[in-house]
Order: sequence, then structure tokens, then C-alpha cells
Amino acid sequence: MNLLIPKKWPHFFVGNATPDFLFIRPSGNPIDAKGFEQMITGDIVQEKAEITKIHRFEFLSDNIVMCIFTLGSKFTYKGTPNDDLPTVTSIFKKVNNVWKIHWMQRSTGNSDLSLWD
Repeated sequence: MNLLIPKKWPHFFVGNATPDFLFIRPSGNPIDAKGFEQMITGDIVQEKAEITKIHRFEFLSDNIVMCIFTLGSKFTYKGTPNDDLPTVTSIFKKVNNVWKIHWMQRSTGNSDLSLWD
């Protein structure tokens, strides 16, 4: 499942996230939607971002959903090519009857998909 057209990817969180959205990078450092947009348009050239496998999709309440998935991600960071397979944990909140991304945390490197079976 292709998540986004690469040219639209940098702007996705700004329009689809809660006001207090945080993306926790592999370094452990958080970044908000606007900061993500600035980072991805500056140092990163995204070629591919697609869900490889959904490991868990669970309603925690009527207004909160958790989704854990593996993301096929091909990009160049400061001139260095990367072809990663990280695991991403995401939490969605329903705000005014619209689902918004509230939280995402991305692992480093390449996930071992066999550990999820």
C-alpha cells in the first residue's frame, strides 16, 4: 500500500495530524508536524514510503486507534541513500469525527518480519 506520492509526503502531517502530534525519530528526538515538513523538504529526498505489513490494528477506545506496521522506506538523507524497513507505531485520535494522526514512532534500520509471525 503506497502511502503517499513522494512530492506530497512532506506536507502530509501538517493537514492530517492533531495539534499536539509528535513524530519520534529513530534518534529518540521528537518533532512536530511543521518540523517534520521542514526536515523532509531540507535534508531528505523521499523516493518511496509504503506499508509492507500491518502487524497490529487495534481500537483502544471509540476515539483512539493504535496501528503498528512495517514501512518500506527508500530515501536519500544528506546525500546518503537509505533503503530501510522500519517498524512504526502510530496512534490515531478521532477529532470532530475525523481521524487524525496523534503519535508516530519509527524504529531504526531493518525490521525482521519473521519475528512478527
